[in-house]
Amino acid sequence: MKNFKRKLIALLLLVTMITPVLATPTQIDAASKSSKSTKVVSFAKKQLGKKYVWGNSGPSTFDCSGFTYYVIKKTTGKSISRTSTTQSKQGKYVSRKNLKKGDLVFFATTGNGRVSHAGIYIGNKKFIHASSTKGKVVISSMASGHYYNTFVNGRRVI
Repeated sequence: MKNFKRKLIALLLLVTMITPVLATPTQIDAASKSSKSTKVVSFAKKQLGKKYVWGNSGPSTFDCSGFTYYVIKKTTGKSISRTSTTQSKQGKYVSRKNLKKGDLVFFATTGNGRVSHAGIYIGNKKFIHASSTKGKVVISSMASGHYYNTFVNGRRVI
């Protein structure tokens, strides 16, 4: 019986050591994306309250696309384009219902139907952005009202 217990313990130890190695690439990729999106959102929130200045891309003042550019560059090392219009065409298209934390979100806020504003989705139908009307980096709701009505698309760049 002692010999059986030793073999069983040895087998259990072996299984626990091998299990992480057996993780599929999909599981590893999903975990990596989740950690990147958490890093993006966390870093973005550290910019709350910083001033809005048109044409700026950090580190202490931002316009909307400068904010998204800065956060993505600093957290992932990836360079995205600098304007909201061109950013809205980069990465993978994401519909409103499929948004995940860290996705970029785009809005047509000037009334002409073209993308004119950008931010970063943080979950719970909210996004963080450099707002020209508030004059600083803020969190806003996309659940209803202005940003619900002007939403164009999301893009997954991480």
